[in-house]
Amino acid sequence: MGDEGSKTDQMLSHAPDAVSKLMSEFRAGDSRAAGQLIELLYPELKRMAEGQMRQEWKEHSWQPTLLVNELYLEVIKIKGLSPREPEPERDKAAFLALAAKVMKRLLIHHARPLSKQACRIPIDEELPLDTDTSIVEVESLLSRLAKVKPEIRSVVEMKVFQGLTGDEIAVRIGCAPVTVNRYWQFARKWLRSELIG
Repeated sequence: MGDEGSKTDQMLSHAPDAVSKLMSEFRAGDSRAAGQLIELLYPELKRMAEGQMRQEWKEHSWQPTLLVNELYLEVIKIKGLSPREPEPERDKAAFLALAAKVMKRLLIHHARPLSKQACRIPIDEELPLDTDTSIVEVESLLSRLAKVKPEIRSVVEMKVFQGLTGDEIAVRIGCAPVTVNRYWQFARKWLRSELIG
């Protein structure tokens, strides 16, 4: 890893600007930037993986470290995301939200039976988001939602892909739980319109 490792060490000293720079490169399709983001944010990704694994059955064959390794292999395949202006205060959260989605998808696919029956991540009972939808397509959908209001995208990501409660989300984005609920209700209607028509 040599030079790349030392480059990441240098970046650690001035994050979140480092994360924002790497996110811009990642969105442009630079797989090396994806790898450096995972290296830079590894402790948080490991904690996230531990949280995801706690929701799996006890005899699961994967461990958190393996899940992060699988995340790395999946993320470096992404050939670019919707471009956005660098936002040092939001880019780290955006990457962690994407990582949470990929981890969830990896675990679902790993657990999928040989029959490959349909597996879905429910936004609610009536509106499933099919896990066969590509990560790029999901990112595009959420990017369009962010243009309505960035906080609404954050609510969807934290509720659906990180499993946070309304109260937890309210603390994260700095608003009242009733506001989180209003954003969620709007997101459900908007996503239903986009996905079902």
